Amino acid sequence: MSAEKTYSVILSVTPYRETSCILRLFTRTRGLVHGIAKGVRVGGKSSTPLDRGFLLESLLYYKPNRELHTLGSPHVMNFFPQIRSDITKSALRDVALELYLKSITQSEPHPELFELLASFLTGMEEASEREALFPLLWQFIHNYCMMAGFGIDIDGGSGGAGGIDEIVVKAIKDIDDGRGRRYYRGEALRITELLLLYCRGHFDIRSSFNSLEFLRTI
Repeated sequence: MSAEKTYSVILSVTPYRETSCILRLFTRTRGLVHGIAKGVRVGGKSSTPLDRGFLLESLLYYKPNRELHTLGSPHVMNFFPQIRSDITKSALRDVALELYLKSITQSEPHPELFELLASFLTGMEEASEREALFPLLWQFIHNYCMMAGFGIDIDGGSGGAGGIDEIVVKAIKDIDDGRGRRYYRGEALRITELLLLYCRGHFDIRSSFNSLEFLRTI
């Protein structure tokens, strides 16, 4: 079993035994990967704190037909400190991560999806204007749907967009046209809810989004 260097975004982290953890990663070269990182928690021989949303470089000991693969020499390339220190940025990031977790079930290479997620995290990290945060998530979701083959038709109106509400079509069109505007929080939440409802229908997602529930509370 040979090792390959890979770059990934951590989608979720589950503690395993005393010093290890199981990670769900979206990698550039393999797509969705479940990996075990040994000794990375506090007290481990190679303690490297890991958390969801981190951009990671590591060795991947990948073996076909296995559900769990071994990770070696993990190195955090970017932990996106501005996102971690801002509750709204963190909540919006978690919506994007949960969308990948719920909609991607096969381990297939999709480097364009890796780049999309990494670019979204970078944009959220660097965003300095509060009114830009929700539109960053909407643009990410819109681009993801387009890559999956069912993008919102912003030129066809609500009917051409597969029945999605006109408020969403207008918001996406404004983003694509570079027309920034300020949204009231209730309006921003409504657009986000409608976009995720659109995704649930097209990706056949049966469960609700926990991240959306948290976003409503902050």
